[in-house]
Amino acid sequence: MKYSLRELRARKNKTQEEVAKSLGIATQTYSAWEKDISNVGISKVYALADYFEVEIDEIKIEKTS
Repeated sequence: MKYSLRELRARKNKTQEEVAKSLGIATQTYSAWEKDISNVGISKVYALADYFEVEIDEIKIEKTS
């Protein structure tokens, strides 16, 4: 099953700011990823998988660079 970033964040009960800070990115950047208006670099896909404790193929990301 694939989960959106919003679903994964909700499962961990975290804010966008908390996730962004953990990943070392701006909150606006993370927000753009959730809204699918900005590309997620492959290194950050791995970081997201680690943060949310899921496999990479479980993350629903439409855009990647």
